[in-house]
Amino acid sequence: MKRAKSVPAMASPTLKLAAKGLIARLSSINDPKYAFSTASVEIYDTAWVAMVTKRSGEQKRWLFPESFYHLLKSQADDGSWGYHPQTKASGVLGTGAAVLALYKHLKEPLQLHDVSSEEIRKRIILGSESLRTQLQNWDDVLSTNHIGIEIVAPALLDYLKQEDPALDFEFPAQAGLREMNAQKMSRFKPEHLYEAKVSTAAHSLEAFVGKIDFDRVRGHLWRGSMMASPSSTAAYLMYASVWDDEAEGFLQHVLKAGAGHGDGSMPGTFPTSYFEYSWTVVTLLQGGFSITDLGVKELNIIADHLEAGFKEEGGIIGFAPRAPDADDTAKGLLALDLLGRHLSPDRMIKVFEGRNHFTTFGSERDPSLTSNCHILLALLQQPDVAKYYPQIIKTANFVCEYWWSSDRRIRDKWHLSHMYPTMLMAEAFTELLRHFDNGTYPKAADGQLIWRVCICLFQACHRTLLEQGEDGSWEGMPEQTSYAILALAQARKLSLFDGLGKQVQAAIDRGAHYLKTRKVGHHDASWTSKSAYRVAIVAEAYELAALNVQKATRDGAPAVGRSIELPISGPRLDGYVDLVAKTPLFSDVPQWQLRASLVEASLFVPLLRDRRLSVFSRDEFDASEDKYLEMIPFTWVSCSNRGGSFMATSWLYDMMLVSMLSYQADEFIHKSAAPALRGISALSRLIDGVFDELASESKHVNGKSSSSSSSSSSSTTTTTTTTSEVEKKVRAELLRFVGHLLGHPSLARSSHWDLEALRRELRACLQANVAQIEENSRLAKHPSSPVLHTRARRTFFDWVRTTASDRTAIAFPFYFACCHFSSSQTPGEDVFATAAEKYLVDAAIRHLATKGRLMNDFGSTGRDSAEGNVNSVHFPELQRCSAAAASSTPAAKKDVLKRLIEFEEHCCSRALELLSQACLDGHQRRESLHLQKRKVVMATVYRDVSELYGQLYMLKGAAELD
Repeated sequence: MKRAKSVPAMASPTLKLAAKGLIARLSSINDPKYAFSTASVEIYDTAWVAMVTKRSGEQKRWLFPESFYHLLKSQADDGSWGYHPQTKASGVLGTGAAVLALYKHLKEPLQLHDVSSEEIRKRIILGSESLRTQLQNWDDVLSTNHIGIEIVAPALLDYLKQEDPALDFEFPAQAGLREMNAQKMSRFKPEHLYEAKVSTAAHSLEAFVGKIDFDRVRGHLWRGSMMASPSSTAAYLMYASVWDDEAEGFLQHVLKAGAGHGDGSMPGTFPTSYFEYSWTVVTLLQGGFSITDLGVKELNIIADHLEAGFKEEGGIIGFAPRAPDADDTAKGLLALDLLGRHLSPDRMIKVFEGRNHFTTFGSERDPSLTSNCHILLALLQQPDVAKYYPQIIKTANFVCEYWWSSDRRIRDKWHLSHMYPTMLMAEAFTELLRHFDNGTYPKAADGQLIWRVCICLFQACHRTLLEQGEDGSWEGMPEQTSYAILALAQARKLSLFDGLGKQVQAAIDRGAHYLKTRKVGHHDASWTSKSAYRVAIVAEAYELAALNVQKATRDGAPAVGRSIELPISGPRLDGYVDLVAKTPLFSDVPQWQLRASLVEASLFVPLLRDRRLSVFSRDEFDASEDKYLEMIPFTWVSCSNRGGSFMATSWLYDMMLVSMLSYQADEFIHKSAAPALRGISALSRLIDGVFDELASESKHVNGKSSSSSSSSSSSTTTTTTTTSEVEKKVRAELLRFVGHLLGHPSLARSSHWDLEALRRELRACLQANVAQIEENSRLAKHPSSPVLHTRARRTFFDWVRTTASDRTAIAFPFYFACCHFSSSQTPGEDVFATAAEKYLVDAAIRHLATKGRLMNDFGSTGRDSAEGNVNSVHFPELQRCSAAAASSTPAAKKDVLKRLIEFEEHCCSRALELLSQACLDGHQRRESLHLQKRKVVMATVYRDVSELYGQLYMLKGAAELD
């Protein structure tokens, strides 16, 4: 060892022995020619290897009969192969490839005479029917993160159709798959594979049968393998005109040395040596084991292999030789640094740095969060860290944005479990905060970035806490449970979790108990390639690290993040917890969960404060003190966390901004616009004029909203000279507000229908404020005691369902939420698509808005009477609350309001139930079941936020009666 970094040795003797044994095995497993892999076997690659034939003179024979027999043994009772509970692509590819292999063997039995053609036909029929069913249910095509799925799956289906024209499958996801394939193939040129430079397409040569000359791709062969892919290597052997003994030797070696150990099954990737070296070393050393614990001699052997790899590849490496990528390069640099062998990251930066993030390969369909987390960790580890500030800031911003835009659970292209990227982000951002505490954080960085980092970090750990199962595991999977424990180990270091230490430790203890007592042989295969697999040595390292951190402590080290002062803490935070715990919505929620949601919500407050003057010039009139800025984030965060809904952070933040702006708009109209203009009718005309002008601008660009605060501001110069300066100012403020919402960047890809619904409800809300002012004026002209609105122009029922509920600002924010969801999840499509869905959601929101107004009035009867604001209790209908009484007491009126609130709640809940049923009934005709469920979840979270506000008003109103 050239230089060793001190890592506290905290391991128990048993864990030390296990970790040392793991490193000893890892250091001695390498084959000098083929390296090694402990990746689990995959049916897809097994099937391709089973199709390889070889001629010896005039005789032709199946080269790997063991693989054919393995296919027979592994077919499930329903006819499928390769079923995976987390991804449907695995079953589609496994079943499709296995059926293709059986067709090949049916046509040419060759030397295999012990399986009848009738037996093979039966299995083909079963497999084909299973494949047809799987394709009909394949609803995660667009979100799949399997390597090369967009080229491998269409090719496989074409090969099946060539074998049997009856296998011409049609399925709901076909159009989306074809579009993905067309995009990928539009950039593919066969000659790229004929060049000497590395091409990721070499990993999937089986997708190019009939499209390339296999004789010209031999340059990609390295020690017998085509980019470490048995299926690609098998295709090369099948379709090259000249036999390649080196490729055959590679497959023969993998058959014996792979995880199948000679039973005919093949791993999907071989070798994975650099990957396993780097991941195992980093995981164990960061998990609290010391270099001495693991064995200096053995670690030196591993370090030598990694160093040699970097030297051979010119400063970068991949999961295996000749397959360079940013992910393995960054992890390898980190591993060597922990072992005291520092290498420069400059070559990694030169090869993989992109405009907004680092790419894993030179070209890719989508970026990887985990690759960028590894790069961030590697750069933060550099002794001259300041040199890499631009890359650190870029990568941190990308990781933040990736987390913010992820709905419910984060996804990454290399792993099926959301806990893996969650853990890595927690590690990377904890390290970034450590630099911030130490003063080594770049001063030029965006001031909001640290708050965004804190939000991501807190949400990652908080949501991990909330997702733990009753048995202590996360989804019953040992490797995923290990990731979760390691993520929570980061939370234990953070000052953000100082008030939640007991809950964090208890969750770690329960998770560790699950790992210690789980069934032997129970594994999760969550790494993604063309299919999905497990890496035995890496899985063992994660489990040992998770068990080892259970007893770790800070050992007197200062908390990470200590230099960041929480916006809400101490008695003020306690007061909020006590208040919210009194609401029916949160009365059963443990106080620690309320506290955690309040801490999380408080991290948004600085971001909101930075935006408080972004639309309205509030300093020009008697505005309130913005006390609601502290409560707004909590309403959205708590309702998202409640029940594990976990809406996208970008959605939550934008809804907080909309809530803030709705408060400000109400205040602007009542305190600034209405007093400034001579008459209410002038304000009403001004509002209509603003919407008409913005609608005209929108039509001018072919129906796409071009409204924005900048275009709205410039339009004020076109007003006539007869317009008063006061009216110009009011109009400019309204233009900024309406233009800001309708032209919000987050709505850029929303459907026309949803955007028009937002426009309609926003207009109704602003006009309802004007109507409310007019009603208040009419009430003031005829004072009475008690206050009675004898000059009301409409019935109480009509008023509360229209003007009163429109003014609550419940409807228009909901349709903003729909536009946001449409833009991010279903671009250009209506969120609620059918006539039934549209009717039911409109009904639910109308009942919700009506209930919100009734609850608001319940809580403010005394204040409204004193200030002359029309309240529900002022209407003539409320003067007789029972058949026996000609008039009613304040308490009796509130009792009536309670019953009406219950009625509206019943109607709203029933509408949402029917909406959920309508969405789920139609999911196969449109997008995935997951998206249908998320639409209903979005509506439910919104209902809960409105309900929380209402319950807080009710608490206030109940206090008035005490």
